This record gives sequence, structure tokens and C-alpha cells, in this order.
Amino acid sequence: MARLGSAELTLRDISYAFAHDLHSSLQNVASCAELLGDPSYVNQPRQVARLAHRLVRSSRHLQDLMDSVAALARLQVSELQSTEVNTEEQVRLVVRDLERDVSGPRMTWVLDGELAPMHGDPSLLLAVWRELLDNAWRHARAHPAPLIRITCSAVPGGHSYSVSDNGQGFEPDTAAALFGLFQHRHGPPDAGLGVGLAMVRRIIECHGGTVWAASTPGQGACFSFSLPGPGPTS
Repeated sequence: MARLGSAELTLRDISYAFAHDLHSSLQNVASCAELLGDPSYVNQPRQVARLAHRLVRSSRHLQDLMDSVAALARLQVSELQSTEVNTEEQVRLVVRDLERDVSGPRMTWVLDGELAPMHGDPSLLLAVWRELLDNAWRHARAHPAPLIRITCSAVPGGHSYSVSDNGQGFEPDTAAALFGLFQHRHGPPDAGLGVGLAMVRRIIECHGGTVWAASTPGQGACFSFSLPGPGPTS
């Protein structure tokens, strides 16, 4: 597996991303815990269930971040170790977590065909799926019939994977910028700080792959990445 082209740049950018993401998740955990202790929620089981879900989701996200930080730290001192990763299992894990949020219209998930196994660090690749699916979920929710489609196709030397939503989309000329730090799509109020897609780009590039995005404003967006198959990429 190819070594990082610029370990110092990658470590700096990812450090910014994780610092902001950790801060956001910790704030969410603290606010949910505080609300759960509010006596006014005693007779509101539905609200308590929603808060408990948010608390569990944020806690799991923190654990995933810690796992990813450890994996990224290994990248700075050694070559990335490649392991076969069950793509469908990772996707279903993330979808299951997102489905626990019962607010808003019911999301329709479409898995087009089989998802080929990936090859790389499981923790880092799980972080990629969490960001791409969460990003699609937040934007698709604005649609009265929200839909997310996940696809996989063979490409020379490996496979490409795509996550499409039927949200508002974005202007095509901003596609490349979305993968920069502190950039994000306009739309939902919970769009975040714009560090997740930068993290996705760095992780995929660490694995010898590429990322890209496409959209027609008002007709949704599609975020894609490619990964090489097993074997050396350098």
C-alpha cells in the first residue's frame, strides 16, 4: 500500500478536522445528558427516547473518532496495512444508526447490487462511510420523500463507490471545493463545520484512491470514491 505523499500536511489537516468534530460531539453529549435530567421530560417518553438516541449516536461517533485517530497515527510511522473489509457490513452498520432517528419523513435506502469488498484500514474506511451517508441523510431529509442510493461499480484496478441523495444539491463548479477544510454544502441547519469531506478525501488518498462529487442544483448530489484492489499501489 502506498505511503502518504505528505504526512505532515495530512496530519495537520486531519487534526483540525478531528478537533472540531470531537468538540461538536462532546457538546451534543453534554446537552443531551443535561436535557435528560430535566424533570419536565419525565412524562414525555418519546422525547426521552429521541434524546437517548442522540446521546448513544454521539457516543458511538466519539468512539469511531478515537479508532480513526489511532489508525491515522499509525500512518505517520508506517505503511498502511491492507485488510479486506466487508463493505456491505459497514454500510448497514451506519444505516442502522441513522435509522434510529425517527424525526422527519421515513428515509428510503436503495442498495444497487452487491458492494464489492474494500481493501484498507477498517476504522478509516468506516469513517468514510459514516461521513458520506450522514452527509446524504442530512440533505435528503429536506425532501418530502427522502431517498439515498448506494452503488458500486468496477473500474480499472479496483472499484468505485457512490452515495447519492435527492436533496437540493449544489452548484457543479463548487464540487472540488467541498472536499477542502471548512467547506460544506448549503442546505440543512445541521450541515456541520465542513471538515468531514476533507477527512474523506485524505483517507481515500491515503489508500491510493480518489474522490469526486457531482450535482445538478435542485436534483440531489452524488459523492463518489474509488479504491484500488488488493496488492501494492506504489
